[in-house]
Amino acid sequence: MRTLLRVGGVAVLATALLLVVVFFWFQSYIVHTPDGIRLDIPFLRGILDDIPDYAQDEPFPFEPPISIEPIAPIEPGETPPEIDLPPFRSVVVSGADLETMPDPNLTLEGFRADAILVALNDETGQLWWASGVDLATSYALNGEGDLAPLLDSLDPEFGRSALLFGFHNELMAQRNPPVSLDGVAGWLDPRDVTMRDYLMDLMLELARLGFDEIVLADFTFPPDYPSPADGVILDFLRDLVSALGTRDVTLSVLTREADWYDFEDEATPFFRPGLFQLADIVHRFYCVLELETIADPDRHAALMAAVQSVLGSGTHRFVPIGQGGGPEEGNWAVALS
Repeated sequence: MRTLLRVGGVAVLATALLLVVVFFWFQSYIVHTPDGIRLDIPFLRGILDDIPDYAQDEPFPFEPPISIEPIAPIEPGETPPEIDLPPFRSVVVSGADLETMPDPNLTLEGFRADAILVALNDETGQLWWASGVDLATSYALNGEGDLAPLLDSLDPEFGRSALLFGFHNELMAQRNPPVSLDGVAGWLDPRDVTMRDYLMDLMLELARLGFDEIVLADFTFPPDYPSPADGVILDFLRDLVSALGTRDVTLSVLTREADWYDFEDEATPFFRPGLFQLADIVHRFYCVLELETIADPDRHAALMAAVQSVLGSGTHRFVPIGQGGGPEEGNWAVALS
């Protein structure tokens, strides 16, 4: 009898130990789900799939693991947010020509224009108007024109846009070599804080004088410049938009036909920063058209297809600049000088 009890006790103890071992072994394969508990044993996968889950009386609170979603890169051709803009017509003049016009309002009415775009400097960096910005005075970049009475003479129905050349500034680069761009004659370094501040001060001054749109030209690194810090340009444009927005003034940019489409290679050129990146920042894209493109419907269609691939349905933000009176519909700007 004692022998039987000993054998039984040993069997019970062995069974208990085996159950403990099995319990800890199975514990690593217990999976909690929103519906209950299930076993996930690698060598039994497929066999256990038909076995129903064991639901708990009180479901185990499900906490998904922390996951980092990949950031989808922005690809050229993505449609930016829609901006509802009516057809826009503008007349482009220099500050000197505006000064000599007997009545600019009659000129704008004759062209069925909505606004005037006044070019206030050029690639030399020489300003047409007498600016109060310190660096313009220090480096003798000031002009003598008086913008205030000219803008006051325009009827309120006409928009007032200022065209300003940015980092392409031959005089400043010659007179202040430390801020010039290495290896590129006549260009300022966009990474130089004083030059970015100089442009912002000029634009804020134009905003205070009464312009409701600033159109910035040559606002990037020059073409083919090696390893440009494109983020500097994008941040600079965002800062401009924020600063001008406090005065309800919009920021647009001047591009050239080759920035959108290269007719020699029949491909969209590589513009830095990408035009599709600028589409999330600026208001309008002005573009100087070649005479051949104006006269050739096929070239014009190819250009507009490239524009649409960048702006999508927002092509109403694209303002071609050419000669003549402009079509009956759509955006256009007529260059008088």
